[in-house]
Amino acid sequence: MRIMLGGAIKELRKRDGRTQDDLATALGITSQAVSRWEANKAYPDMEMIPAIANYFHVSIDELFGYNNDRESTLSRYIEKANKLLKPEAVPDKKQLKRHEQFLREALSEFPNEWHLQERLAMILSIIASTEKRKKNETDALKEAAKLYEQAYKNSDDVHMKELIHSSLIRVLDSLRDYQKIEEIALQSSSISSSREVVRTAMVHDSKHDQYVSEAFLTMLHQLTELLAMNFEHFAAANNPDIYLSLVMLYRSTFEDGNYGWFNSDMCMLYMHAARIYNRNKDYKKAIECLDKSYEHGVCFSEAVKEPIQRPTGASIREAVDLPSSFAHINKLTFKQYIELFSEEVISKLQSNPKYAAIFDSQ
Repeated sequence: MRIMLGGAIKELRKRDGRTQDDLATALGITSQAVSRWEANKAYPDMEMIPAIANYFHVSIDELFGYNNDRESTLSRYIEKANKLLKPEAVPDKKQLKRHEQFLREALSEFPNEWHLQERLAMILSIIASTEKRKKNETDALKEAAKLYEQAYKNSDDVHMKELIHSSLIRVLDSLRDYQKIEEIALQSSSISSSREVVRTAMVHDSKHDQYVSEAFLTMLHQLTELLAMNFEHFAAANNPDIYLSLVMLYRSTFEDGNYGWFNSDMCMLYMHAARIYNRNKDYKKAIECLDKSYEHGVCFSEAVKEPIQRPTGASIREAVDLPSSFAHINKLTFKQYIELFSEEVISKLQSNPKYAAIFDSQ
């Protein structure tokens, strides 16, 4: 039992990123005593066992190596955390607070679990967008950034690390922490040396077609995100063609009309083209683009209910590893975009029964 306990203390300490000095200080003992425990040269007094278990947020049984309950609990927490935010659902403030409370309690028990860190960061980012007081918004975003950084460090999932990094950059942008963004950029590879592009050089490899398809779709998706994130820059010329030209490229790529999750990109491209038409007071074209945007948004809401599917277009059907970070459009976000349009456009949409659910959303 001594061997199991010494090993368990060391493992739990490393799991939580604590030093022997940290544990010793919390228990009111010397770090040498902790070192002897972990080396199995001594054994904690029995009255100290509950304090050690409490320090690591585990039961006494788990401390002695019976950790099945802990693993089962963590699995339940992660499963629940992954279900908290669904694209088709718009959580209200009370729901967001409940989600936040659950995740904080889960993290108090599993402080280094990246799944929980990432979910809480996302919840805090959403809460920040609803805050009316600037200080509350900033505090929430700062904590979200810290959690994203921790999740990135703790995650061993390559694809999730990329998504977490993207989320972190968006939060840093909201905080206007451009120095941190520049630091991240300098540590990142250039487009020409990205994983997707480098793989396309394997011309005689059996996976060459797959890699070319994946690189093309990734670049297409990233270009859409670039245009969406920097709308004011590209809209300065008041020309919607830059967005509609990319729409045409998507239509040629997905020639069978099976866009799947990429409906999100089509939705955003049409939306931004509509915004430029609205600025030009070409309200007819603006409404036509909004109609297309709405149709693709509805298709995305259906597609995202299932895991992302491989595309079926002739030039991209070999793609397996697909982008997974898409703008999740729902009724509320669509309504928020519509509110950017002129009264002429809004009144036309309000008279159309197709948009009734949009204007009824809170």
